[in-house]
Amino acid sequence: MWEEIKVYRQLDKREINPIFRQLGKSLVARIDGYSIEHTNSIIKLFRQKNHLEQSIFIEKTSGSYDLNVTICIKPTDFYRKHKFSMVNIVPLGEILNNYRRTSYPLTQEWDELSVFLSKIIKAEVEDYFQGYDSYSKIIKRRKEIEPKSLDLDNKYELLIYAAIRTRNLSLLLFYLDVKLRSPAMRITRSELQKPDGRDIDQVAFLETIRGYAQAGDFENIEKEILLICQQTGTGVYNPTDKHLRKESKK
Repeated sequence: MWEEIKVYRQLDKREINPIFRQLGKSLVARIDGYSIEHTNSIIKLFRQKNHLEQSIFIEKTSGSYDLNVTICIKPTDFYRKHKFSMVNIVPLGEILNNYRRTSYPLTQEWDELSVFLSKIIKAEVEDYFQGYDSYSKIIKRRKEIEPKSLDLDNKYELLIYAAIRTRNLSLLLFYLDVKLRSPAMRITRSELQKPDGRDIDQVAFLETIRGYAQAGDFENIEKEILLICQQTGTGVYNPTDKHLRKESKK
């Protein structure tokens, strides 16, 4: 078992990228219902539920053998369309019950590490996702999500969408005002190296949404999100979806 190994055997530098990709393939084969995207520095394991993307990011630290594991939840119709955009960023160690480790070494024992991480995903990570697997749950547990500071935090984006989907006007205005005071988003290394030209002007989008929110006009907010999805060629949110109509009334 990986957690019982006393001494790890270091990989040759030429092996790091191939083994990193093998680790991703091994993980996605061990957990049901997830897809995978990866580069030489990031593995993204993800699935969709109730118009939310639940994802696990494993990022290889530049210049070292360490892997940092991060949990994310974002709207499937989020206005930033880069596939490695991260919203509601939570280090793995913050959600673990018996240990609080976020970083793991990539070594010759990588397959044992894959077994170890897959067990964590199927237990603690699944429990975490279940607690926030609908917009109504996100609003109900919003105090657990709201960040303590706005220092390049990407949590208010999720809360803004949740307020829209649940038709909570007071929270929507509050979250928009807070976010617009510090709109910069933390981005991944992949977003920095290969920016997605389809991304829109974040501040202009939020200000447009705020204008409609001040008038209590959720219909045009939905249309604006639909327009962004169409412009960027990604999945389209359907405001007539029966499940979401039911959820928005809660």
